[in-house]
Amino acid sequence: MPHARKLGPLAVFAAWSLLTGLVPARGDTVTLKNGVVYRGTVDKDNTLVWIFDGLKRIVVRDSKIAKIDPDASFRNLEWFKLEQPLVVHGGAMPKEVVSVQADPWNDRGRRLFRYVSARSSKPIGMEQAIHEMGPYMVKFRGVDGFWGSQLATSQVPRDVVLGILAKADRKDENERLRVARFLIQAEWYAEAKAELDSLARDFPPLRARIENAKASVAQLESVQLRNEVEVRRKAQQPKDVLARLKTFPSKDVAAEVQVEVREQLRKEETQAAADKGLAVDLRALADRLPSASRGDWKKPLIEVLRNLAEAPEAVRDRFVAWQQARLSGGKSDESLFALAMSGYVVGADAAVDDLKSALALWSAREMVHAYLAGRDPSVRAEVLEKLQNLTMPEDAAQSAATKKLDVVTRLALRMPPPLHDGEGTPGELKIHRVLDDENVEPTEYAVLLPPEYHPLRSYPAVVALHRGDGPKAAVEWWATEAARRGYLVIAPEYNVPGQPKDYRYTTSEHAAVELALRDARRRYAIDGDRVYLGGQLNGGHMAWDYGLAHPDLFAGVAVVSGLPGKYVIRNVAHTKIVPLYVALGDLAPASNELVFGQLLKPLILKGNDVTYVEYFKRGLEDLPEEAPALFDWMDKRRREPYPKTFEAVAARDSDNRYYGVVIREFLPGRTTAPEAVEPLGKNLNPATIKVSTSALSNLLQVTTTGIKRLDVWVSPRLIDFKKRMEVRVNGKPFFKAVAKPNLEPLLEDLRVRGDRQQVYWLKVSAG
Repeated sequence: MPHARKLGPLAVFAAWSLLTGLVPARGDTVTLKNGVVYRGTVDKDNTLVWIFDGLKRIVVRDSKIAKIDPDASFRNLEWFKLEQPLVVHGGAMPKEVVSVQADPWNDRGRRLFRYVSARSSKPIGMEQAIHEMGPYMVKFRGVDGFWGSQLATSQVPRDVVLGILAKADRKDENERLRVARFLIQAEWYAEAKAELDSLARDFPPLRARIENAKASVAQLESVQLRNEVEVRRKAQQPKDVLARLKTFPSKDVAAEVQVEVREQLRKEETQAAADKGLAVDLRALADRLPSASRGDWKKPLIEVLRNLAEAPEAVRDRFVAWQQARLSGGKSDESLFALAMSGYVVGADAAVDDLKSALALWSAREMVHAYLAGRDPSVRAEVLEKLQNLTMPEDAAQSAATKKLDVVTRLALRMPPPLHDGEGTPGELKIHRVLDDENVEPTEYAVLLPPEYHPLRSYPAVVALHRGDGPKAAVEWWATEAARRGYLVIAPEYNVPGQPKDYRYTTSEHAAVELALRDARRRYAIDGDRVYLGGQLNGGHMAWDYGLAHPDLFAGVAVVSGLPGKYVIRNVAHTKIVPLYVALGDLAPASNELVFGQLLKPLILKGNDVTYVEYFKRGLEDLPEEAPALFDWMDKRRREPYPKTFEAVAARDSDNRYYGVVIREFLPGRTTAPEAVEPLGKNLNPATIKVSTSALSNLLQVTTTGIKRLDVWVSPRLIDFKKRMEVRVNGKPFFKAVAKPNLEPLLEDLRVRGDRQQVYWLKVSAG
């Protein structure tokens, strides 16, 4: 069944009900408080809510639910039974399936299938056949071996489904109507309209009913197209949005939809004209500057005008101060130009009206870029000295110390990524080698950019962990939906050549992912608060471990057919600070006892942001139909980059950073090498960290066990740098003063991590 669809289910029923007299049975639509929608039969177990749609069941806590509504559309669906002669008629499903391989479905609805059970390492092969086909789910069974399961209809090639439907008796009016209803229910509206046209030709008495049905289908299709426009708008694909609006159909489209689309198109065209006007006005303003000043602004003006043309929605709000001053009047051309150009680099709320000060901000921007992109330490040292000596515009609300830190932060946030080279092509896989990687085996990763990518936009990203078959395969699992939703996909190569293609919980594997993410953030416009980790099978095992061991990196962790082990058992407490999504087949080993029963159920009951999805009669497999549901889930979650309080545990050398608390040295016995850790982590004795902040006392307090040395990075989002502040570690003050200006920690941290949404102004070492 569909997950989080935007089309009203009753609207779907309205179209195909014109072709039948069926009265639907009742179902349920569950809307969560964050806006995600699930549909299916609802069952409650105290505070747990189970939503079963025939393919999978989703488990959430009742406190996460906003409402449950009756849903009449997904009960009386059209099902086609296929004649598929069997060789083996009986048997029993295996209790645990650890590996699945399947060939594509052929035009008869059959495929070759192999699986490995937990009791035997010998693959068992068979031919499988679809014996029932519905608009959202197909049921299949073994032909020459026993098997019974189901999967989403979307996982069967559309031409195969249409070929099977075409075998319906073309002279049987009822069968033909069933085909039309199937296509409408599947929301394949183009195919549905073609089938309705064919019906009208073959059965003239039905023409009146069919014309009404076609009108309803056209309305449903228009709603679908309108919703897709909104998806593309959110994905930051303005050219695609404009093209869809201009070619939007008008025949049989509801009046309110037509009005809405025309209004959207009018707004798009009006905004485009305003953006062009803004660029024309800025160029004219530059032409009125004194000739002595024009040379200094030639290069900056070219950049600004280019980006106003290429990505106006990413920069237009930077000119608000200029626009407001122009409307108010009383400012000279030089002052207005200064407001425009300074607002471009530091934001409208920090714009200055002095041309010399504005030029100083652009000079500072060049220095910040040179430092962040610099690979030579001596060159960076020279740039740092120039920045330290640069005079910043005065600000009565800030000291010189905080002003310089604030300006550098603003500059870094609004400039293109420091290693942006303009070579990435949306839709084409690109392989990068991490710059300045000191490892013996260089770290590589693959990147896929979304359509209409621009370095001044800010994009969500998925860090995709492969299942042992390399980064390219990892990207492919996410690629279609990522392109549609405007996500980057980053796929690190975490395996070392010559090592087994499985996951081993090592610091080397962790380093590969962190280095790849850091390098990608320096090259591409990634929103650090919308980075998600995901993986299937071996990649799912790693997603469990890496995601929960590094909760400060991600807005959410998605595990598909991955099993928890070793460090994960201790790190599940981190789901208080990082959301977790787990999708697993009920034939996967320990799915009910360990994964749900021991780990996830207690977390869900505690109210942690944990979602469990269990597929019916499926083993350890990559579950590609889960991708749209995962993007729905990710779209609703953002990282909190500066939590005021949190608790964490660490039992491995690479698990050493938690929201600015960086462990430099553990006490003996608190870290354990992966090969020495018991499967369920019972022999771990992790170090602990507790952090709390007080705005009233301007105090950041860290309490630890098992840690000898650490650094505490302090953010202006938690502590007021204009006042006297205090940093305590285990009750002992390690900093107690008004912070002095020091750009080096800020710039070096930005250069190394590349996370421009998580910025720190002060480093305090303790221990």
